[in-house]
Amino acid sequence: MSQRRTEAERRLLESAAELVGEIGPSKVTLAAIGDRAGYSRGLVTHHFGSKGAMMARLVGVVGQRFQDDLIMSTASAAPMDQMIGFVRTYFDIVSDIPPMNRARLVLWADAVATPSELRPAIVVADREFRDELAERIAQGQAAGEFSRDIDAHGLATTTTVGMLRGIALQKLLDPDVDLDACRREVEQLFLTRLRPAEREVPPE
Repeated sequence: MSQRRTEAERRLLESAAELVGEIGPSKVTLAAIGDRAGYSRGLVTHHFGSKGAMMARLVGVVGQRFQDDLIMSTASAAPMDQMIGFVRTYFDIVSDIPPMNRARLVLWADAVATPSELRPAIVVADREFRDELAERIAQGQAAGEFSRDIDAHGLATTTTVGMLRGIALQKLLDPDVDLDACRREVEQLFLTRLRPAEREVPPE
């Protein structure tokens, strides 16, 4: 892919994300995306084919960026530090949420509320994210750092994706949500749930 094409796609996707966050996906048009990016509707169609294809591409790009920010930033840390770092990175993003991440939340909520053609792409992105988190939890269990009683996929779904995304959505609706208080509670929940019980800790 040429540098010019790469730059055009980047600008178009960022413009689409901004518009999704501002007016919602149903009101976004290819013409509006092209206009926001400084291109014609024809160029948008040339790059993506249709609005649905472009939104699906946006879901994939945003999901990958979000996962990279959350996972790769803590990849070299100890298991418990990884999970606490994951929580803190998530809250850092939500506290000043970029247009791409805002669009991801809006598209997710829209896919839940309506029979969106983006549901399959969002489901795939969610599964990949949960699987990555569950794998990191399982690694902590294998290392003896996390409780063996944990269901790795259950925890990844309930507390990481479910709880944290719920907080992010509340913040989008209500700017007065106290993210610092939420972060402290989530960290404490993680520490309490992940730490092995005394009966699980082998004697030295």
